[in-house]
Amino acid sequence: MGYRRFGIETGSAKPVVVYHGSTSLLDVIDVAKGKPYKDFGRGFYVTESKNHARNIALRNKRIETERFNRPCEAFIYSFEMDIFMLSSFKVKQFFDADFEWVQFVLANRKTRERAHGYDVVIGPTANDDTMVVLNAYLDGLYGNLGSEGALNTLLTNIEAENLPGQIYFSSNDATKMLIQKGMGERL
Repeated sequence: MGYRRFGIETGSAKPVVVYHGSTSLLDVIDVAKGKPYKDFGRGFYVTESKNHARNIALRNKRIETERFNRPCEAFIYSFEMDIFMLSSFKVKQFFDADFEWVQFVLANRKTRERAHGYDVVIGPTANDDTMVVLNAYLDGLYGNLGSEGALNTLLTNIEAENLPGQIYFSSNDATKMLIQKGMGERL
């Protein structure tokens, strides 16, 4: 099993540092507190990009403050991930934002929980721009759904090379491979 995309490589003695952006104080990870209708399902997400985690925290702070009129704070948490533990779990990895990935994301964004049986999913993040492209595809703007032309247009417009990576955990047992470093940084 080789987890090389997003810097994750099995066999490395060095732990992988990952980040989580949030508007909540985080003492213990609880996947049930994850928001529904997300890329890989309700759960806990981290990324190797500190900047991406920061952007998520600040975006969620803005949404909660402006849309829901709930003033809040934004935090970024860092973890060391014990990648040797991945072999103990059912893992799905997407190396690219390809058609299989698109179908997986769409299926999970249609359900409150998750549309799969994996403990850990590794792959690109469907950011806000990606969702605009996916919705255009679903609305038939690229041609007939499922047609080769529509799918090629969809995959071209996603601009996968610009998507940051994410690691998803569906269970609290799987999150035990994350060791939190510090109390979190207030943004």
